[in-house]
Amino acid sequence: MMKTNSLIAVVGFALLTSTFADPAPAWPQANGPFGNYTPRKYGLKLVDDFSKAKLVWQSEDRDLGFGKGSVSGFLRHLAAWSGHPGSCSGPILAEGKVFVATFRPAGEAVALKQPQFLNYDPAKTKKPYSPEQMARLKRNLRILGDDLLVAIDVKTGKTVWKAVEAEQGLNRYMGKRQGYCVGPAYHDGTIFSLGTMGMLRAYEAASGRKLWEVPVEPAREAMAALKARSLERQTLPSGTGWDVSLVVAGGVLVVPLYDSHDVGLRGVDVKTGKTLWEVAKACSRHATPAVWAQDGKQFILTATVAGEVRLIDPVQGKVRWTIEGLGEQHFSLTPTRDLVFLNIGAERPRKEGDTRRHGLLAAYRLHPDRPMLAWKHREQAELLFPTWMDSCARRFLAVTEDYVFYRAHGVEKQGKKLLMLHQGTGGIAAELPLESPALQFYPVEDRLLTIRDASHSDTHLAMIRTDRNNFTMYTNEFWNPPHLQTGAYEVYMEFPYANGFFYIRTQDGRVACYDLRR
Repeated sequence: MMKTNSLIAVVGFALLTSTFADPAPAWPQANGPFGNYTPRKYGLKLVDDFSKAKLVWQSEDRDLGFGKGSVSGFLRHLAAWSGHPGSCSGPILAEGKVFVATFRPAGEAVALKQPQFLNYDPAKTKKPYSPEQMARLKRNLRILGDDLLVAIDVKTGKTVWKAVEAEQGLNRYMGKRQGYCVGPAYHDGTIFSLGTMGMLRAYEAASGRKLWEVPVEPAREAMAALKARSLERQTLPSGTGWDVSLVVAGGVLVVPLYDSHDVGLRGVDVKTGKTLWEVAKACSRHATPAVWAQDGKQFILTATVAGEVRLIDPVQGKVRWTIEGLGEQHFSLTPTRDLVFLNIGAERPRKEGDTRRHGLLAAYRLHPDRPMLAWKHREQAELLFPTWMDSCARRFLAVTEDYVFYRAHGVEKQGKKLLMLHQGTGGIAAELPLESPALQFYPVEDRLLTIRDASHSDTHLAMIRTDRNNFTMYTNEFWNPPHLQTGAYEVYMEFPYANGFFYIRTQDGRVACYDLRR
């Protein structure tokens, strides 16, 4: 057994299928089976009222962490929760298992010189920590971390295997922003994960056996320096947000380098971890690359904050074309079979004297050799969206066969709306007023599954009709499930839907599975 990998095999039958590879995984990476956050359709009838959904199981493993924390209650959060920090990336599904890449605090070094901790005085605090809370706080203030990859049985929630890279990571706790949000990826019987220190690892999906590991430079070198500073200063690692997840396209693993504001991408051989190519400043540090396919060939679509969009051949690493001069592209792209939706940038500032620009939506027609503008919106207040923090990187599009569902933030009193757009023209087919600008939504079967305020771990869920003549919620109320869903902030934690079931991470460090079938 490798020194840095202790393996807990819980369900023995998984070891008997070590050569099995899933030909059509339900949700193989963060952006889903089609590379655009759209799940497969299974022809099922789903519940109209989310309160009728059945909680099938909550995972046996409670070690996944609570994801996004709080800025205002930084230490109070770490002391109050019974769990510990962890990643802010969603689960993936393949080979009858749910996989989660995360971390947990480890080691002996504790961040006792954390500024908020140094200023803590029980005599001057209205609600001083109890001895139990103080013990939790010191546990969660540990500087080092164990990198974890957990495989959970999709039918029972039992742990199939758990790979633990003991003290090989960092406790990269996320307050409000700057978390570790790197999702794993599945391909041909193998799970790939990127650890908190920048080590890329491959595991056998059936058994959890580690196949190889390689450092991703310059990310690993930067994390080594951060680790040294954190240990010397006795403070937690901070300012280390990683939001780009791993993807596989054309049989090549695509890995972010985290080397600049617009990060470089590296193509990696899935069998060996060997570098095949690199493209510098290829995508926003918030945006997982999209996968677009034509005639059975897959391409990578990337967008940058500098306003560039590229189509990359994942096998050769060749940039097929580049669109320049666009608006800021913080968000992950959502291509269809022949279109991709981009920010071309509005001229209108947010407010008088404010230099920040709103986003303006346009569609480009995709082709391996040349993109063409298909349509663009007029600069109307109700059609614009923000390109500044806190909401610039939130995914605000979902696509079906005929429509684009677009969360328009609007300007000032114009309000917030969910718009149903005709794909071919961008024209508004229907609209639905929103309470929250952070609505997260998925097209599932014949409807949209929505989370009211995913950026603040709002657990309220509802179904929305996708009929242009009746574009409404099925019920008048969002449903609040019995668990506490966790999440991320600028970049959503994506939750998979497959074959009538919905899988989410919860704040008590588990995965919950809901049966949505009618």
